[in-house]
Amino acid sequence: MTIQKLHTQAIEYADRAFIKKFQGNVDGAKSYFFQAFELEKEAALLAYEQHIGEPSVSVLLKSAASLALNCSELVQAEKMICLALSGEPPTEIAEELRNLLEDVHFQRHLSLHGIALEPTELQLVFAGPGVGYGVAKSELVFKKISLLEDITFRTAERKLGKPFRTSGRIGNDIKTNFQPYISVPRAASMAFTIRLGLQDQFAIADFSPKIDIIDDIVENIGLVNSADFQALKEKIPDETYFTNFVSLSRDLAPDGKDISLVGLSIVRNGNQKDIQFTRKREDISSLPVITQVRETEVSTEGFIILAGRLFAANQDESRIRLKMENNTTHPITVPTGLSDIVRKYWGEQVKIKGIQTQKKSSIILQEIDPA
Repeated sequence: MTIQKLHTQAIEYADRAFIKKFQGNVDGAKSYFFQAFELEKEAALLAYEQHIGEPSVSVLLKSAASLALNCSELVQAEKMICLALSGEPPTEIAEELRNLLEDVHFQRHLSLHGIALEPTELQLVFAGPGVGYGVAKSELVFKKISLLEDITFRTAERKLGKPFRTSGRIGNDIKTNFQPYISVPRAASMAFTIRLGLQDQFAIADFSPKIDIIDDIVENIGLVNSADFQALKEKIPDETYFTNFVSLSRDLAPDGKDISLVGLSIVRNGNQKDIQFTRKREDISSLPVITQVRETEVSTEGFIILAGRLFAANQDESRIRLKMENNTTHPITVPTGLSDIVRKYWGEQVKIKGIQTQKKSSIILQEIDPA
């Protein structure tokens, strides 16, 4: 069979695979993807052996690798990419191949490797240059685990219809039933199994709100990763809970330096569902989604960026103070949904982005980052 005929048949099988995937038939889609991969692989290797030239060879190898990734043939995908990069692919295609290789590595990190997840459990994965074989900076890992814990408790409170808690401790009913417990980390990609609670007092006839909460967290983080804030707003209509979720997710996101992937995996109906949280925190802006300031109150200067140390707070008025290097201070008003994040930076050097009001008596906080 000729290269063209093999490629045409591969496209036909791939089209069927995407239709099955759209219909929710995971097994059917995977089967068609595998058949498409086998055909495209044969076409690509023929093109390689016959030296038909670039960019045809690298395009076919990249296509075969992508199909292999879709049917979870990670080793085959890696081989196709490496073979393509060993030649002389055009610069643009070479960059696409490297990005595809990262996707292959991410999929490998997300793989459960024989770990069985219960419905009330999820796998949390950290991968990147700052994560070695079984070792990682404790500050990075434990901070992000703490963020996931905050997201869990806030999601539980919201799903159980509780008003947003502006002060005080987490209720005993929430903490007892939804406290995350973590496993010993697994090596290479720093993967943890996280379980909500040790007992399930709320379970009724095979239904548990813990499952609903885990599904909600995974789906909503996926929406933040894809920047689909409109869909997220429909799922979290309460303004304060919405602001809180975006701000916590932004801190959970990869920094792009030490951590390039935060992965979440669950198992539903025997199938593994993954969220690859790869959008960097600097690319996630809270500005479009925090609307607690009237447009008429914003000064002509608009947004302002300052760096300094958080050193004082008035919880009743939701205010903090930022001390600059020249010892001048700025009062910062904290929207209710951002309070969880601000507490984590207490006493530290930070950079804040806020809205300068016309009265200039305070800056309305929008984003806060390590300085």
